[in-house]
Amino acid sequence: MKAFLSKHWQVLLNVYLFANLAGWLVWDTYKSWMEHRLGFIEISFMAHNALWITMILIRRQHLAVDRNVFHQVVALAAFCSGLLMPIAGQRGSPLVLDVSGGFILVALVLSVATIFNLGRSFGILIAVRRVETGGLYRIVRHPMYVTDLLIRVGYLISHCTPLNLGIVAATALCYGYRAILEERFLSQWPEYREYREKVKYRFIPGVF
Repeated sequence: MKAFLSKHWQVLLNVYLFANLAGWLVWDTYKSWMEHRLGFIEISFMAHNALWITMILIRRQHLAVDRNVFHQVVALAAFCSGLLMPIAGQRGSPLVLDVSGGFILVALVLSVATIFNLGRSFGILIAVRRVETGGLYRIVRHPMYVTDLLIRVGYLISHCTPLNLGIVAATALCYGYRAILEERFLSQWPEYREYREKVKYRFIPGVF
């Protein structure tokens, strides 16, 4: 039994995470439907969530993981910060809602593209599975973080409250710091150092 767990613990962990996250997604979808707020944007967002949750189930095993607890807390804080943004808030005019919805939809499309770019190398914590360099990763080194932040900005447009503004600002800081920590960790591998030399910018081409 010990030998089995030692060999397959990552697979078992992925199955456990998938089961819990999929259960949460089903419950959240049902709740949204019961509250009559299951519109096109909400359905698109849930499809996006279903994709990355599925990637957790089929992802390849990591070769190494950053064992610094603080670094991983930063990574989780950035990834999970959207859960802190309450639905209630200032929704604005129909025009504001349309702008917000369009912004979120574009960000979701870009996010789905980055998930497919990562494929089975998708992860939440700071770890290395395989260095992926295709698609949007040819343009910037952290497109996933950019699209995740853009989704929150789109939500902020229609729910502009001091709390949500603070959460978006904190998310940006966490993702910025996470990118630095992740690059330091991945730079142990020559292929990532080579990739970093080819793709000069972290978040915005020609800027930074």
